[in-house]
Amino acid sequence: MSEIKNQHQQVLWYLINWKSFSLKEVIEDSMFHKFQTRLGEIEMEHGLITEKSKRVFTNRFGRKSYYTMYECSNIEKSIKLMSEY
Repeated sequence: MSEIKNQHQQVLWYLINWKSFSLKEVIEDSMFHKFQTRLGEIEMEHGLITEKSKRVFTNRFGRKSYYTMYECSNIEKSIKLMSEY
């Protein structure tokens, strides 16, 4: 694939190249804080391309909380969209 030129392509790159990941992993990798916003824009325009699952954990105060794991549900469509953005 060619060089990433914008944030929409960066979202698609993560979906294509990483099997399953959380927002924390994206931020640690590239300080990309707008991942969820850009993914939402892509999915509003082109339909769902991800599967999201909630993972429960206990925080340091003993309370239950959760985070979201992302996984690409349609790699072919994501690759096609990568060239459109």
